[in-house]
Amino acid sequence: MRFSILLILLISTISAQTLNVNILYLEQKIKKPPVLSNVIEEPKDLGLQGAEIAIKDSNKSAKFLNQNFKLITKISYDEDELKKSFEDFIVENNSFVILNVEDDLLKKILQHPLSKKALLINASSQNTDLRKNYCQKNLLHTSASNAMLYDGLVQFLIKRNFKDIFLVNGKNEKDKQITQDIKRAIKKFGAKIVKEKTWENNSDIRRKANSEFPVFTQADDYDLILLSDYYGDFGEFMYFNTWLPRPIAGTQGLKPLIWHKVIEQWGAAQMQSRFEKFASRWMQEKDFSNWLAVRTIINAITRTQSSNLKTNLDYIHSKEFELGAYMGRKLSFREYNGQLRMPISLVQPRALISTSPQVGFLHPITDLDTLGIAPFEMNCKQ
Repeated sequence: MRFSILLILLISTISAQTLNVNILYLEQKIKKPPVLSNVIEEPKDLGLQGAEIAIKDSNKSAKFLNQNFKLITKISYDEDELKKSFEDFIVENNSFVILNVEDDLLKKILQHPLSKKALLINASSQNTDLRKNYCQKNLLHTSASNAMLYDGLVQFLIKRNFKDIFLVNGKNEKDKQITQDIKRAIKKFGAKIVKEKTWENNSDIRRKANSEFPVFTQADDYDLILLSDYYGDFGEFMYFNTWLPRPIAGTQGLKPLIWHKVIEQWGAAQMQSRFEKFASRWMQEKDFSNWLAVRTIINAITRTQSSNLKTNLDYIHSKEFELGAYMGRKLSFREYNGQLRMPISLVQPRALISTSPQVGFLHPITDLDTLGIAPFEMNCKQ
């Protein structure tokens, strides 16, 4: 009897000392516009599986530090439901939130009075304006911005002497955001747009690409066609259908990504294998950015031994913070806009072609800062 009482007291003491941390995963589902090509649908659990495997893997070692991490998930089409979940989570004295939401909702959350009590990590939006116009110390980005992605791509094009570019744009809002950052990168690194056209055709292109695209892509000469077609309306059919026999890059063809199945170096093959066993599919870019978000939070709490918001924010923004992420180098956050510095992989469907930053593109702090928004481009200050 005495032994049982002592055992209960011991278990109670250990439980009392365990640091339990909740992390809120908010995902906004959207009704995507119909596309005019046979686009392969995204997995319904895209993003979520990356966060869940990060929690699972982290808890294996966290238990030895008397820490436990729990992912609380809210996925909805309804913006009000997601805002309510955020409010309830913060009111209950939690602090860590991962956002996979549209830009309008993200901005509303940033403007919410309770947002000051949270660490907010954008793990999906690639909109560069979010990095230029919002400087809250408690806002971080583990998804690469379009500026980073297309800086990485254009560096490679310059390196390989693909300097004269035919730019073909889509017409939806996300296409326009990408186009803006492509033009910025082309100007930054000294390439040249020799021709630019917008694809305005709303018809099904599948059966007439070989007659439409050669006429559409007529020009005297160009080294490469660069596409801005976020939803895949027409870009997939541009291959081998251009006026001149030229390569394709951008949203189709040679693509800039932070993660892909073909990445195998620096322990990535083991990560790919674990994820495939866990999720029964390949790990995609959004899975990886959510994995990075969870690992950022847990890495900080493991080091600080605290769930205090200010303590962890100070650590994340310090020079001591480093995040291992199967990329061959430690990652850190830019102090002026909360963007995670990371290499950009340039891939085609079955091969890794190169990794940016390219050799020879220099920066006084780190060559990773040749990718993306620089401090002088910011429209705000922390």
